[in-house]
Amino acid sequence: MKNQAQTLRFGLYIYSGIALLFLLMKLFGLENVAFLRLINVVIVIHFTNRLARFHNMRVFENDYFGALASLFMANTLAVILSVISFSVYVTLIDTEFISHFKDGLLWNNKISLGHACLALLLEGMASSAVISFITMQYWKSETKMSRTQSTKNVEKAK
Repeated sequence: MKNQAQTLRFGLYIYSGIALLFLLMKLFGLENVAFLRLINVVIVIHFTNRLARFHNMRVFENDYFGALASLFMANTLAVILSVISFSVYVTLIDTEFISHFKDGLLWNNKISLGHACLALLLEGMASSAVISFITMQYWKSETKMSRTQSTKNVEKAK
């Protein structure tokens, strides 16, 4: 149960970080600076890594796939909440924001809110899977290294 609470908590952290980033970009008039949008990847990696570290320290012992699922679920929650927020933003606040997507290769200048939300959902889910897997691979190797080091320390103590 604590594992599910941590997954939910970190999913909300990721979403809050992304929402705060885009809110600050809007407040300072930087929403058209595409380079700043890459900061959301840093936010996702940071909180995903923190959740993986939690699993490594407390839960992870022999449950690699459980920890991987937890990371993926936290990222999925953040993606779903972000797409919902995007939809609300475009519908209620800035209806012209959808025009930023019109230069894409797949849209042919005819993009709807549904298409944009679907594209964001698919992109977010793909990046969630990749970031979750890479983070777990990192912690898997860290765990092996630390176990090897602990074993060597125990053997030296004998």
